[in-house]
Amino acid sequence: MGALPSLSMAPLSLSAWLERLELQHPVEIELGLDRVSDVAQNLGLLSSPPTTLTVAGTNGKGSVVTVLSAALVHSGKRVGRYISPHLNRFNERICIDDVEVQDAELIAAFEAIEDARAAISLTYFEVATLAALWVFRERSVDVQVLEVGLGGRLDAVNIIDADLSVVTSIGLDHTDWLGDSRELIAIEKAGVARPGQPCVVADPDPPNSLISTLDALGAETFLINREWRVVGGEMQASSHRRYQLPDNTGLLPVNMGAAIQALEVSGLVTVDQSLVNHIASVRLTGRLSRIQTEDFELVLDVAHNVESVSQLVQFLKDHPVSGKTAAVFGVMGDKPIHDMLTLCESAFDEWHLIDLRHVPRAMSTDRLTEFLKPMGAPIHQGAFADLWQSLMTRVTTGDRVVVFGSFFSVGEATAFLAEHHHDGEQN
Repeated sequence: MGALPSLSMAPLSLSAWLERLELQHPVEIELGLDRVSDVAQNLGLLSSPPTTLTVAGTNGKGSVVTVLSAALVHSGKRVGRYISPHLNRFNERICIDDVEVQDAELIAAFEAIEDARAAISLTYFEVATLAALWVFRERSVDVQVLEVGLGGRLDAVNIIDADLSVVTSIGLDHTDWLGDSRELIAIEKAGVARPGQPCVVADPDPPNSLISTLDALGAETFLINREWRVVGGEMQASSHRRYQLPDNTGLLPVNMGAAIQALEVSGLVTVDQSLVNHIASVRLTGRLSRIQTEDFELVLDVAHNVESVSQLVQFLKDHPVSGKTAAVFGVMGDKPIHDMLTLCESAFDEWHLIDLRHVPRAMSTDRLTEFLKPMGAPIHQGAFADLWQSLMTRVTTGDRVVVFGSFFSVGEATAFLAEHHHDGEQN
């Protein structure tokens, strides 16, 4: 698809730009680096990029990216952070020193990309990635920390050669694009590594193909339980230094450990216990976020595949409540729904299914109901606002409400709660 007609009218707002980007490419996902590389070359983004840390994996990418960024900023570095997807605002994806960039800066990036792409058609994610790299170049960051969107080898983020890469846990997700086994998916994830550069692996049971691919690439691999390890609340790095990991409910110890190991081998900062302690202040909305209200506990978690749902269910078992636990859930249709919900069979006393019909990839509430009926728990369907208002008439002291599933589900929850000033103390 060629360039869209030029606009002689007033400049587009950010929301208008985002709507335009959603329409300008025929498919949502199109893996491959040729198109996005050509545009990046036209923008001058491929020559002399800042030090680049790239994070791939199935679960934990956002956590590792956020910890890396926070630690680097705390150490005095100027840091560009790129994550995806966002919960409420596109601006969440692109931050400088952990502060979201403003609309005007994003609009300037989109205008530059539009001029540079000529007749090249780009996906929404490809434009977002180029916008992040453009902003980071314009703001002269010292380090850019990039989260892979899908896979690794053919993801738009991979147009930049990583000076250091991290591969988190590997599970079955996006199988239509990445392959139907962990062995195949691991090959795609490993594609972010570069010859002679460190790659920190945080999967405690890595597929053989991951290690063999990293070896074939010539990466310097730092494998959990081989070069570094996490035992209980302590992390031992490849340097043999030991660090006490802070208590942070929203961050798994293995992901904190991966970030610390990456910081050590990067040589960018001096890692000591005081820097590690700073991780205690890191907050990542939607990763086991716990909010205690006067009457009940609210948990927000973007668990949307088997591995992350398993971790959520284990967390709920480890932190029981005296009352009932209600699930507020919505998910995309390309997930292993049966396996995910089977894990939840004894975790929830009732289900509230979010109607996400405005999201093309979402699974319908009727279809979800078919999966859940055999479990015997009460099931409710509707828009988030309606579900929430109904639920609030029935929750009592000691109850827990868990909003989980897709980013769309948790995003709707956080937006609604913010708008209605639903206050509570976050743990």
